[in-house]
Amino acid sequence: MAPRFLRRWAGAAAAGVRRALAGALLDFKSLPARLRDPARRAEPWAFIHNVGDGDFVAVGAQLLRNLRDHAGLAANDRVLDIGCGNGRVAEQLAPFLKDGGSYVGFDISKAGIQACRRRFRRRAHMRFEHLDVWNGEYNETGKVAEADTVFPAADGSIDLAFATSVFTHMRMPAVRRYLAKSARVLRPGGRLAFTAFALEPDRMSSEIFDFQPFDETSLIIDARYPERAIGHWRSALEAAIAQAGLRIEGLWNGAWAPPAQYDGGQDLYVVVKA
Repeated sequence: MAPRFLRRWAGAAAAGVRRALAGALLDFKSLPARLRDPARRAEPWAFIHNVGDGDFVAVGAQLLRNLRDHAGLAANDRVLDIGCGNGRVAEQLAPFLKDGGSYVGFDISKAGIQACRRRFRRRAHMRFEHLDVWNGEYNETGKVAEADTVFPAADGSIDLAFATSVFTHMRMPAVRRYLAKSARVLRPGGRLAFTAFALEPDRMSSEIFDFQPFDETSLIIDARYPERAIGHWRSALEAAIAQAGLRIEGLWNGAWAPPAQYDGGQDLYVVVKA
């Protein structure tokens, strides 16, 4: 049997190479639009940090709109972006928050954070932090356990936190940790918006996602790489929300399993700190 460090490296390479190749395909598809529109030529390349498909600007604008429409985002909010990726929401938030708000984004991808720091280096109200947290899909060599994650914000300092397509790549113990850390940094009355696959007995699979059993709280689509996509039972998610001291303000079903109740692909929760 191969030494443990070699097996660990091989697993990381498999997930990393797969995501890089998928990102390169997205980049290739985006070339015509980049050539037509000079403003798009500075967009991050997905083969460096692949955080999902779609137009960088259009998807970011959609996510900003959802934060405004469903989570009450205001121009003077202090915002925490949990899993900021390559900055597609930050790109939209930078001008929106420039006259009174502030932004902190963090991600487990060092390449993503480096790209954001370069892109927003002249925006004093925009700060980016790298957390070397383990994740089986995005950072298999991370040195910090998910259970030890500490968000880069002071207690009670955040008006609105959000996590887009983050909990869909995390097992339930890590989700509980992130909900608890969100509650810590939110001010009283502060909001957390996050997306998930909130599974129910009559809504646990679709033509897009064929979820299979994993553990008592969650289902997955790929037994080799569980963090590739994870759905959590709605009852488990809502128990974790309550355990963190948060209250559900709204839930909208996403298009992954029709009928959708808003224009996002995943289910959207908005919760409030009591």
